[in-house]
Formats: sequence, structure tokens, C-alpha cells
Amino acid sequence: MKRILFILLASVAALTLSAQSKKTQQNPFSIPGHRYATEYWGLPDQYLEHQAWYMLDLADKAFNANPPSTKVSLEREMALLMLDVVAHEPDPAHNPAVLDYLAKRTKLVAEDLEKPLKGKTLRIYKIYNCGLIFRTRDVTVAVDLNGRNGMLIPDDIMSRIVDKTDILFYTHNHGDHVDSHVAALALKREIPVYATEEIFKQDGKVRHIHPDNLWAFEVALPSTKLQVHVLPGHQDAVKNNIWVITLPDGKVVCATGDQWLSNGKDLVWIKDAVTKIPKIDVLAMDCWIHDFDQHLAAFAPRLLVSQHEDEIGGHGIDHREAFWMSIYKYENIYRIGIPYVLLSWGEWYDYK
Repeated sequence: MKRILFILLASVAALTLSAQSKKTQQNPFSIPGHRYATEYWGLPDQYLEHQAWYMLDLADKAFNANPPSTKVSLEREMALLMLDVVAHEPDPAHNPAVLDYLAKRTKLVAEDLEKPLKGKTLRIYKIYNCGLIFRTRDVTVAVDLNGRNGMLIPDDIMSRIVDKTDILFYTHNHGDHVDSHVAALALKREIPVYATEEIFKQDGKVRHIHPDNLWAFEVALPSTKLQVHVLPGHQDAVKNNIWVITLPDGKVVCATGDQWLSNGKDLVWIKDAVTKIPKIDVLAMDCWIHDFDQHLAAFAPRLLVSQHEDEIGGHGIDHREAFWMSIYKYENIYRIGIPYVLLSWGEWYDYK
């Protein structure tokens, strides 16, 4: 009887230890700032998640201590490389560490937008992928504002950002640029939304524009006016508007979207069209665009803001690009002779 009781007690103890061990693996204890489990054998997904917590926390500290500049410091380059590593894992869009980081960084943008902007500064915010905000004391302009329909950036944070936006432009109808949640928030607040006719084509509130040639028009906002030039381009079969916006203080910003036509025909007329538009101060252009050096020479901006690095919502590893690739190309292949800024998620840079 004692032997049977001993065996039963031993079995219960073994099961309890096994359950505790399993619980430890599934819900490892936390250390503030990152996650850690005592053992990862057989848990590769959990390893990558916890590594991401650690790396993104360290990157966040590095970015806070080393804000964006036209000179990429070693500290920023290493922090950007940490983002590259996490973004090029198999499924970063569903990694809790990545989602937490995106929410935290974009919340900083929302908080900054809610503060007054003084002086003659043009502040450029990077939200995600090609989503940018150009802000002066008089106006806040958003282009390709995107949070993957709430999947990557929570709608409550995006709502705060949209609240401080005066106008929204979309370049083309791809999911890493167009966001139905963002557009709905903007239209509900009666914020003008401009796009090609392929974007929300059934929505009569969206102002659809894709002219046959270079076209200029004026937008009257409640407190100011904008001068806008549209260069109607393509991303192969998809229509892509290049937006050139003259802000009230005279500064000119341009967002190219994913402008690239494989047969090269668009580049021919672009080279002519840019001679008929105002001198560009800030150009937002994809790092991956073919004939990059020719496009850059044609637009001839005073500052380049690089886009599309670490796009994690819809592209495979081979087309997520990377900050280390951009740095190498800009410095060694194209050797571009103009200042450029690499903005990570939720950062901003002041152009004066």
C-alpha cells in the first residue's frame, strides 16, 4: 500500500514539475525592457520573438540618444541594422515585439503632433514604409499614411495622427500605401483625400485625380492654401501619382510613391516635367527604384528622404529592402552628392 501511495505521489510530483516546466516555457518570466526564458531548445519562434524584444529595446534607446541626421553615425547605423534583422525574420508582422515597438514609436509621433510647432521648421515624420507627414507651423500634409488597416499600427493611435492632419494624398493602389481605416478616419473628419481613380473608386468623397500630363491646381484648406503639381506615373500597370506640394511658407515637398515603369518611358517625360515645377526642397523616394540615380538627378532635391526600408506587411524577405543596403548604395554605388536622411519608424527630422 505504501509502495502504491509512493508511486502515486511521485507521479503527481512529476506531472506537476512537467506542467510547471511547460508553463515556464510558454510564459517565461520577464525582465523590464525585453523578454527572457531560461531555455529555448525546441522553441525557435519564441527565441526570435524574445530576441526582437531585446534588439528593439536597444534600438529604441540608440535612436533616442542619436536623432536623425544627414550624417549616419555608427550608433544609428547599428540601430538601423537591428531593425533590419528583426524585419527580415520570417513573419515580423505578427511578432508581438514588433507590434509593440511600432505602437510605441508612432505614439511618439501622435504626441508630438499634438504640440505646437514654432518657427520656420519643416518637420518630416516617418510613420511606416512610405507613410510620411510634412508639417509646418501652418499646415500638416500626409502622404501614403498607412498602418495596414489597424494590423500594424493600432487605430486609436492612428486616429490621433489623422486628427492633426489637414490633407491626405495617396500615390497608388497598393496595400503598403493605401489604408482604408486611415481614409475612413480622414473622410469622417472632412479631411480632403486625393488619390488616383483606382483607389477607393466607389467612394465619391475621395478626390480622384490622374491627369494625362503634368497638372497644377490649388487646394483651399480652412486656414491656408496649397499649390499642388501632379506628375501622372505608374508602377508598371498600376497608376502612380507623383505629388509635388508647395507649402504656405514656400518650401516644396515631393513624394514619388513607387514610381517605376519597367520600359523606362515614364522616366523620359519625368525628366522634362521636373523642369516645369518648383525647385524641390525635400524628395521622398523609394530606395529600391530602378534607375535610382537618374530619377534622383532629374528631381534634384535639396534633401532626400529614403523610403520603403523594412516594409513588413506585404513583401517577402527579398523585397523588404534594408537600411544597410540603402547606406551602402548611397555611399558606394550611386555616391549621391546631396544630403539624405534615413528615418526609422516613428522618427522625425527638421528641415530648415
